[in-house]
Amino acid sequence: MSGAPNFLYIGTSKAGSTWIFKALSWHPQVYMYSGKNLGYFSTRFEQGWDWYLSNFKPEPQHRVIGEVSHSYLVSEKAAERIHERLPDIKMMACLREPVERTFSDYLDGIKNGKLTGTFEEELERTPALTRRSRYATNIARYLDRFDRQQLHIASFDQLKADPASFAADLFAFLGVELLELPSRLRDKVLPAGTPRSRAVATTAKKVASFTGRVGLKGLRGRLKTSKWVRNMLYRPYQDEERPSMLPSTEARLRELFQDEVERLDQIAGTDFVRLWNYPPSAR
Repeated sequence: MSGAPNFLYIGTSKAGSTWIFKALSWHPQVYMYSGKNLGYFSTRFEQGWDWYLSNFKPEPQHRVIGEVSHSYLVSEKAAERIHERLPDIKMMACLREPVERTFSDYLDGIKNGKLTGTFEEELERTPALTRRSRYATNIARYLDRFDRQQLHIASFDQLKADPASFAADLFAFLGVELLELPSRLRDKVLPAGTPRSRAVATTAKKVASFTGRVGLKGLRGRLKTSKWVRNMLYRPYQDEERPSMLPSTEARLRELFQDEVERLDQIAGTDFVRLWNYPPSAR
């Protein structure tokens, strides 16, 4: 059996997407593409519709067919492409307080060797760090094309505090059975860490990228989401070695994201100003 997806996780990154992928893949009524970040509607559109559909092989018990590609939220073209092909699709975005998400993205870049400077230096030369945290700008592209009811906007805060209720809300949105999570899905997934060996970690990243280029994106996804592989390559930060953010930088970023958070609440009916403790606008 094959079929087009009826569910997409569109973003953002560093907000529990690996946990969400694992929880959905575990559910017996859900078929998920076997690795994260297929990226068809953002970076691999030239592969064609038939190629995209060839990645999904659901069985009769699967009521939901989906994939996790957090590049879709930040892509300027993905929303329009998705609407053209899948106008009735259900989608999910899980959002994290934008300063925390930006700093977590930075830590991930340091871990993977993509970034080498301080947080303040990388904010100046790597615009993508903050672009993914501009939630109103990114989500507006979807709300301009889709009904609000098609987009489940979840909070990373809820995932951290109560994974069971987070999963229940997601399963209800998808219309699948509300099953109790197994114990392995109550653990933190992919916490920030530092390479055990920079050379080995860099080689592993090159191998993962190669598998994606030669058409083995499913294998690449399994490697990226494997807790065993992650523990082999990285160890948790010790308190004294974890990079930090200057208080002045945090204050500057909070001011930068203030309008984005307010506009998101306005266009999506969310309450993130209160949840993330942003001050009321003086406007």
